[in-house]
Amino acid sequence: MQAWPRYNDLFWERTPFFRLLLPLAAGIVSYSSFGNAAVNAMLGISGGAFVLYIIAALVRNNTGGINLLRTVLLYSMLLSFGWLISYSNDIRHAATWYGHTMNTATGYTARITDEPAEKERTWKVQANVIDAIDAHKVVPATSKVFIYVYKDAAALGLHKGDTILLPNKWVPLKNSGNPYEFDYARFCRHNNIFHQQFLAAKDISLYSVGSTKDITLVTKTHDWCIRQLALYIPDSAASGLIQAMLLGDEVNMDPHMLQAYADTGIVHIIAISGGNVGIFFLVISALLFWLSHKKYHWIKYLIALPLVWFYVVMAGAPPSAIRAALMFSLLGIGYALQKEHNSLNQLFATAFVLLCVQPMWLYSVGFQLSFIAVLSLILFYYPIYKLVKPSNIILRNLWMAIAASLAAEILAAPLVIYYFHLFPLLFIIANMLAYIFMGIVLVLGMLVIVCSPLPMLAKFLAMCTTGLVTIFNKVVYGMQHINPASFHFLVLNNAELMLLYITIGSLAFFIMKKKKSAIFISGIALIFLLCSFCCNEWIAVHQDRLVVYNISKINHIERITGKYHTLLNSDTLADSKKNYILKPAHTYWHAWKQKQPTLNKIIQIGKLKVLLLDGPVIAADGQHFPVDYVVVNYTNTIDPENIKNSFAPRDIILGSNHSRKETAKWIAAANNAGQPLFATANDGAFILNSN
Repeated sequence: MQAWPRYNDLFWERTPFFRLLLPLAAGIVSYSSFGNAAVNAMLGISGGAFVLYIIAALVRNNTGGINLLRTVLLYSMLLSFGWLISYSNDIRHAATWYGHTMNTATGYTARITDEPAEKERTWKVQANVIDAIDAHKVVPATSKVFIYVYKDAAALGLHKGDTILLPNKWVPLKNSGNPYEFDYARFCRHNNIFHQQFLAAKDISLYSVGSTKDITLVTKTHDWCIRQLALYIPDSAASGLIQAMLLGDEVNMDPHMLQAYADTGIVHIIAISGGNVGIFFLVISALLFWLSHKKYHWIKYLIALPLVWFYVVMAGAPPSAIRAALMFSLLGIGYALQKEHNSLNQLFATAFVLLCVQPMWLYSVGFQLSFIAVLSLILFYYPIYKLVKPSNIILRNLWMAIAASLAAEILAAPLVIYYFHLFPLLFIIANMLAYIFMGIVLVLGMLVIVCSPLPMLAKFLAMCTTGLVTIFNKVVYGMQHINPASFHFLVLNNAELMLLYITIGSLAFFIMKKKKSAIFISGIALIFLLCSFCCNEWIAVHQDRLVVYNISKINHIERITGKYHTLLNSDTLADSKKNYILKPAHTYWHAWKQKQPTLNKIIQIGKLKVLLLDGPVIAADGQHFPVDYVVVNYTNTIDPENIKNSFAPRDIILGSNHSRKETAKWIAAANNAGQPLFATANDGAFILNSN
């Protein structure tokens, strides 16, 4: 591992690809932030900047003005290039995008790309559109889509590879509108998925059954490996974990186990990423221990590269695995070819190439964490390792693992808090055990697959794997409960994340380079960071709001008062839904502690009065008093006019416990009565603040 750069050169000079990466990333961000209508302008800027840069480069004058002009032209060219590759990556600009035919097509053909996934009330089917059909012709149409098929008494009967006929009932992908939820629609857009359909099984026609001829070699290899693991590892917990770690298939992963791995900070070992590829390379290096001399290290990379890509194929070539393999390949090739290794520049060059291939990886949490973890290792591993020099070889290897875990965590921890709102207190122990466990299990899992033609040997290896997984899961469950509850609800906004990185970076620069100015920068950033935390705490302590969430088939109402949330109606949510829907709001509002539920039906939020109405209003029952808002808890009766006459509210709030048809009837009746109505199923969560 390389040390912090020990040359007198500026960091800016030693890492030229860092200078190229910044404007490229800025161009990608500008495309996502400001739309895609300026393609001609960007083409003009890119072409003009390129021509002027060539002219400026031919000028022999190297004065400050000329150098500044060259820099501005280069950055303009790269920024516009980043915008243009993002534009070209957007499938909506392809001539065959199915969205162009939505106004004319009567139906579509699509091929199912994965086995349907069972949800609570539907089957989720992922498919690629093939053709658009209208009354006169069939035209090619392409895009990835989601189809949700409502469950009924009959089995779905659709499988991966089948070609189906679909009606033209596309609806845009959108978020539920709950506070601080994961931006699922944005995530899908970055993966070129824009629409979905909700259909009954009778609305879908099977056009042709999937043929083995249509299945790619990658898919065949992946499916065969899955079958071997399922055959020899019958234990569902062990099999689900091995399939996820080794082959990237998380469908059979136990959700409670997944949460335990997330809470202890080792969920990264489940998804195929840089960690898996790194462990795989370490195993190969261990087998090639006899090539110990540095001048033969390139042979290890030469042997490892095809094996790593074979592993990616075996895993079904998911985007995360391809990204990790590309990063490893570029870093490995650069390391093998360069005489003087500049790890930082190699890392930035790798990121530059990857973003040119797939610009939307910039928004991938996996890409960001992989990049920042490697960057942290390059910068901090050697200085930390030098702090202790154990003489014993066992202690030395143990300290190497601890130093690597600490080094990676320095820059990765803020990003983990930012995205996942947790900090595992035992991250050093958990990660050390996780990497040892992952290395052994990956090898055992591969051996089970390779030895599957030898049933007795495969069964023995599977038994060893199952026993190891069982023991490790018990350890993980134990560590899960050690972490303080407050460490699962940490919050960093964009400004605080930047201030935290400035604090860490300046402090590290002061320690390693002894620059006094860096400690002042670190101190100022830390003061601003603490002031931001204090402001957030003050806002949290003084908050008072009512929230009606958008949760399918449920009318979930909470009051957020200070740093507590109070349930205002019966709680029928499963733990998985609580974590997915409620936890983000509780986390960002610092209100993860719960008060006892209240039975009050009239809630005062500041100067506003809210009525929780549990039954239909009878016009002659004498209830004639004004309120500001009425939240409808009951179903099967549609009476907005009676509510208006009895309470004269500003708005009627209709929860998501109503069906789509009933919601539409409420909206129509409210419009006829001249009564404003807010339907959470259509408009997202209703949030009423006291101020």
